[in-house]
Amino acid sequence: MKTISQKEEELFDRWIVRNGPAFTIDGVVDEKEYINQKTKILYVLKEGNWEECDDRWELKASLQDVETNGRHWRTWNNIVRWTKALLENGAYPCHVSNEDKAIWTKKIAFIELKKKPGGRQSVDEKIREYVERDKDLLKEQILLYSPDIIICCGRGEGKNADLLYDYVFDNSIKSKWSGPLEQLTENKYNYFTVVIEGKTVPVISFVHPQMRGGHEAFKKKYDDMKEIGQFFGICN
Repeated sequence: MKTISQKEEELFDRWIVRNGPAFTIDGVVDEKEYINQKTKILYVLKEGNWEECDDRWELKASLQDVETNGRHWRTWNNIVRWTKALLENGAYPCHVSNEDKAIWTKKIAFIELKKKPGGRQSVDEKIREYVERDKDLLKEQILLYSPDIIICCGRGEGKNADLLYDYVFDNSIKSKWSGPLEQLTENKYNYFTVVIEGKTVPVISFVHPQMRGGHEAFKKKYDDMKEIGQFFGICN
């Protein structure tokens, strides 16, 4: 039986034929560690910020490089915190070291909706074009990880959850996402559900980890993520 990593590689080869060589390698950071998690978390981001890349960008491998994974520190510090909130709960971790990132990112999977790396500011219409074109491959990648919860990073216009709902998941496996949106937690995070391998999986519209603010704001979102885990009964 093929491993997740082998299936990823085959999927990415087909993707590169379609989209060209400038490609972000995302997915499961450490397959063995991910499979062993009681709750499998998938984060959905828009695109990698590495505009000068003209070949494969090994983003997930770079997260395990303790010496160099400080790039985009705010994004990955907050993803580490949110992962801890769901898997371990406990007090807000103010300091996140490179070693912490190397440990905690092994426990997750993440995807960039637009595999071609972009600039500092995402262009929503361009992201939408890529998602509409690559919806079949995106769905295949998501199903490959059989997640228990999907955290869509980024709200506002063109939010990731809307893109998944509108293009990636078909009507047969999703709950309603129309009219007054379903709400969860006191801070009103919207969600819909999909069925993956017979299990109901919540897809949460959450903030982007590159959010502005300091530790007061980061702690609030950490606590919100704990509430999400408690709401769906997935906290370990």
